[in-house]
Amino acid sequence: MHSKLATLLKTVRLEQDTIEKLSRLFREHLQDYPDAVVYLFGSRTDLRKKGGDLDLLIVSQRAISHAYELRKKLRMAIKEELGDQRVDILISPDPHRNDQPAFIRLAVMEGVRIWP
Repeated sequence: MHSKLATLLKTVRLEQDTIEKLSRLFREHLQDYPDAVVYLFGSRTDLRKKGGDLDLLIVSQRAISHAYELRKKLRMAIKEELGDQRVDILISPDPHRNDQPAFIRLAVMEGVRIWP
């Protein structure tokens, strides 16, 4: 098993096949945004909890101008691939800027980078 995947499996509540499917979807849908980085945050990063939706933060300067359409397409693709579950997708050009909401900065600080 790839060492990055092995590390991810120890830090998030996602199955190996789910991580692999998400990685493929990110590769497909974010290929036009080479600066994109994806974080998983929220309950799926707490190994003591059960269930929960997929809370994703995409950090990309380039993707922000296409945020609505990208969010819609990626959410539909994830639901099609993983089944009907709640998926929340946030997109930020730079979560460290002072004008970004605190929850965006928190998503990066407490979240787990899952792609690339």
